[in-house]
Amino acid sequence: MKYSVCHDSRIGCRSMNQDRLDWAQTSAAVLLVVADGMGGHRLGDVAAQVAVEQITQAFRQAATPRLESLQQFLTEAVTTAHRAINDYAAQRAIPLDDAPRTTCVACVIQDGQALWAHVGDSRLYHLRWGRTLTHTRDHSRVQMLVDAGQITEREALTHPQRNLVFNCLGGDTPPHIELSRPTPLAPGDILALCSDGAWAPTGDRFSSAFALPIERAVPFLLDAAEEAAGASCDNLTLLVLRWDSADVQHEPTDDDPATQPLSTVSTIIQNFADAAILTEADIERSVAEIRDSILSHKSNGAT
Repeated sequence: MKYSVCHDSRIGCRSMNQDRLDWAQTSAAVLLVVADGMGGHRLGDVAAQVAVEQITQAFRQAATPRLESLQQFLTEAVTTAHRAINDYAAQRAIPLDDAPRTTCVACVIQDGQALWAHVGDSRLYHLRWGRTLTHTRDHSRVQMLVDAGQITEREALTHPQRNLVFNCLGGDTPPHIELSRPTPLAPGDILALCSDGAWAPTGDRFSSAFALPIERAVPFLLDAAEEAAGASCDNLTLLVLRWDSADVQHEPTDDDPATQPLSTVSTIIQNFADAAILTEADIERSVAEIRDSILSHKSNGAT
């Protein structure tokens, strides 16, 4: 396999970063996972940490080096993460209805195909040549209103109930784990996993940032999201994989990232081979155009 990975996580204007991310690999499969601890419940950071650790641990045990079933792996790994969060709460005598909670999105890639699962409003975007082919559907109150035709996608971005999520890991309600179909990847495809702090402020302009090489797109997009959100900026996390081909083995390195509390900026680029596709002038021109587009979007009411 040949691919590149870049990620960044920031605290925004919150007192702590409750987002977590991780990725792991074998010679035949790749895992990507992002979790966003829910601030309306105690210990959201712990729930997110437990979720990514459980899912990553499950991948390391099951991918030897291949996963037998991508669907089964994701369903079982995410379910195990939910139970582990509740076990943590039980060990500390925290009532189940007040247990730590987190949203989560996870993706596995094998044989040139991706399959993902999500719970809540952490998203995965599948992008091709700067255009969104699909993104996950939020398990949220405002998404229900959009689906019912009561508000528009644009109105959802500023709706007062936009942070109400009805599906999560942790707590007394079992999660509904939504699975994608197996999705073939083409060279140059982007898979972007992110917390709502990264996608919500930029709205439908999110995908335009990926006209840039990913090591420029990731910090740029989070800069733009922070600027658009202003003083209300949430934690924001973005984990991006650019797919190149399935026929070249991606060798592990000693500095591959591990799960950790990410309270400071942490941009990591692995095996990026295509940074010279655009000239510096091309990149700076694209940056200016994208920033103007995002700020124009903000001034029209999407914050």
